[in-house]
Amino acid sequence: MIADRSTGQPQTQPAGQRFRNPWGASYIVAGHSDFLQLPVIKADSLLCYSMDSFGHVSARRKSSAEIPHPCLRFMNSKNYIEPLDALLAANNIPPDLIDAVIDSGFYMRGWVEPFSGRTWQSVSDAMYGNKQFSSSFNIDDFIKYVRGDYAFPALHPFTYYEAKSIDDIQEILSEPRRAHYRTEGSLTFRGQTSEHKYKRRIANPVRADKDGREISILPGLYRQQGDYYSFKSEPQQQRSFTRYLSYLEPNNPEVWIDSSFAYDIMRTEQHYATQTAGLDLAFEIDTAIFFATNKFRWNTAGRAYYESVRRGEHEGLIFCFRFRDPPVKKTQYFIETFDLFKTYPPLRVLRQDCGLPLIGPEERNIALTDIDCIIRLHADFLLPETFRKTPEYMFPDADTDPFYGKLLQLKDRFPRPLEPVVEYEWARRVRQDT
Repeated sequence: MIADRSTGQPQTQPAGQRFRNPWGASYIVAGHSDFLQLPVIKADSLLCYSMDSFGHVSARRKSSAEIPHPCLRFMNSKNYIEPLDALLAANNIPPDLIDAVIDSGFYMRGWVEPFSGRTWQSVSDAMYGNKQFSSSFNIDDFIKYVRGDYAFPALHPFTYYEAKSIDDIQEILSEPRRAHYRTEGSLTFRGQTSEHKYKRRIANPVRADKDGREISILPGLYRQQGDYYSFKSEPQQQRSFTRYLSYLEPNNPEVWIDSSFAYDIMRTEQHYATQTAGLDLAFEIDTAIFFATNKFRWNTAGRAYYESVRRGEHEGLIFCFRFRDPPVKKTQYFIETFDLFKTYPPLRVLRQDCGLPLIGPEERNIALTDIDCIIRLHADFLLPETFRKTPEYMFPDADTDPFYGKLLQLKDRFPRPLEPVVEYEWARRVRQDT
């Protein structure tokens, strides 16, 4: 990802002008965008190969073009970059404060212009990848910030709306610019029953509130409990389905080979069992509304269910995103078919109208920078009785969802390794009644 995105005032480039950068991504400078103010390199011709944050490879040739400096490549090897802790120590920062900086995920990032060979460094934040305004800080200014002697210029605040009904939400999304984004499939949504924040020992200079807390849009793999978020704690990703591939796809004798090239395992792990580095995003607003108005619960028998938030007690939010570099579009990320699991198609994934872009360990909260707006649900938000996305629809039972039915059969046989597979109250209801 390259360009920060938040709501704010027009920047220096003319609104609507399209740029192409040699990493294969594109972005449009619009009046509401947070734009990278980048130096430009002149070149006669450049063939650029790249892999973006979501793993897509592209090649693009630029002829007689002005190329924005995203063509600069990272030099994150210790062979090239002086470690941040050594730099802070050389500037007389106390050891305990140095430890707090490193524990909070800050590190040195190096850049090089491939034509002139000029190099430079900046301080980056592993929460926000290579975002210009959230994760590329002048070294001297950052050192002063750590000492408490400097405040970075504030970013423009997010745009918030309040909604009392689905009609209010649709009115917000009908604004011409957002309506265009929805039509082209670039507006995505994420619903939560409440706002989540985390705190680090050293907060991001521009993303933290007055209490040092930052809004969390972290994929499940990167979430932590405790008073302070620590990068010393390594994410532990579980894979419980891999050993059962021959059961989950019995009609493919090469399922083990094919699994190396398919996204299906990660997608089904996320939706049926364990948390991954994928960020659940909905392309349909009704999915986000469901997750903003229903709380996940456990009953005394160890079965899961969703409880509707009572009217008068709503605290839900719907985050609306428009990712830019790389873009997240419905044509590319919407899950509607499966490469691997064809005998038992995972219906739950399809019913949630979602995409699952992967988020890297050095850009854990990067989705925050591509928020278009945030919709807060009024305490008296009213969900009509005709709303079709009920818990039973979103998480269909074992007879309706063939993949879930097979998983529960396997869990009965192998309860310990498949313990993460969640069983809902209604999961076996149809099977027991027949």
